[in-house]
Amino acid sequence: MKFDKKYLLALIPLLLVGALIYYFREIVSYVIISWVISMIGAPIVVFLRKYVGKSMAAGITLFMFLILFSFILYIFIPPVVNQAKYLSSIDYQKVVHSLEEPLNDWENWLTNKGLLVKKEVLTQQQMTQEADKGVFSHAIVLDSLVNRMDSSVTTHVSINLSIDASKLKETPEVSETQFQDDFFQKLRENIFYYINPSRIQVLFSSTVSAFGNLVVGIMSVAFIAFFFLKEQGLFYEMIKSVVPVNFEERTMHAVDEISKLLIRYFTGILVQITIITILASLLLTVFGIKNALLIAFFAAMMNVIPYLGPIIGASFGAIITISSNLNVSFYNELVPQLTKVFVVFGIVQLVDNLVLQPNIFSKSVKAHPLEIFLIVLVGAKVGGILGMVLAIPLYTAFRVIGKVFLSEFKVIQRLTKNI
Repeated sequence: MKFDKKYLLALIPLLLVGALIYYFREIVSYVIISWVISMIGAPIVVFLRKYVGKSMAAGITLFMFLILFSFILYIFIPPVVNQAKYLSSIDYQKVVHSLEEPLNDWENWLTNKGLLVKKEVLTQQQMTQEADKGVFSHAIVLDSLVNRMDSSVTTHVSINLSIDASKLKETPEVSETQFQDDFFQKLRENIFYYINPSRIQVLFSSTVSAFGNLVVGIMSVAFIAFFFLKEQGLFYEMIKSVVPVNFEERTMHAVDEISKLLIRYFTGILVQITIITILASLLLTVFGIKNALLIAFFAAMMNVIPYLGPIIGASFGAIITISSNLNVSFYNELVPQLTKVFVVFGIVQLVDNLVLQPNIFSKSVKAHPLEIFLIVLVGAKVGGILGMVLAIPLYTAFRVIGKVFLSEFKVIQRLTKNI
């Protein structure tokens, strides 16, 4: 089929709207989150309207959401604060000393296997005098150089031979050995750098700053959501006000379809977070891991990030476990604790991959798993972690819009055949 110019003319305002949405993305995100809350809370408002006015019904519904969010913060914040206090009271010199043993054992194991060449340790003075210059010296004793013509020459002559080997360290063999030798030293330096108390203070300050931004976002969303709950259909009226009359009917149809799919998707996400939190916290508690609920809830929240989230959650669990057991024996106590943590995360991921995700992602948004994987990669390329989180909801919205407005194109028909 021939390309109609009207699609090109329609593309220009769409690009303009997309640019405006990107520029005001924080405000747009507040509006969209408020819209989702209003859709979830709409049945509650309808029920309460039988007994109270619409303002009171909207206020009670919003208050219920705030109580739920406060309960989540109650679960999450106190363990974080206690962990920060515990970290601030740790003797980090002991931590450094305790980490030397496993690092040395690892280095010795690699050396015994021939995977690492261990160099001779030089003193600081030797390194200053010769290593920087690349000069190697060796004394050579020459015997029997006595000449009959000169009896004053001794029978032993010592010659100091100096060789400039500054270019030798640039060869692949020497540079590879130097890299292997410096690996563990750099690893030690990095570990000691990141467990420095000043680094923890900076991290804590960043967390407080992020929490302040979160509070501003919560207040904004609560204010917008109140009016969306109070005046049902206000979001649709906002959409109608910026849509031409000729496209109004199809636009409202697209918004309805998007809302249905997104409600199903976000409901599935909430179910996923709840199940993972309960399952992981129970297993961690059974294994005797400290801060089990904190680790489980954080892992469940990070699991929303496709593919990368489980790694972040497991890493967080390992860090919390290590920081809670810094004064114990590494091999006898800490390693078994870490093994239990990773076993729990392995079980949780099996349940998530085999049971939860097929029902949440593939069925709720009605997309092929490979299709979802590619979209998540695109989201990661465009927007990083946030792009990965928003990739599936945005792709769902774009598919619905394409089906409503561009259904004559074959590629749109293939992508939207299951909607």
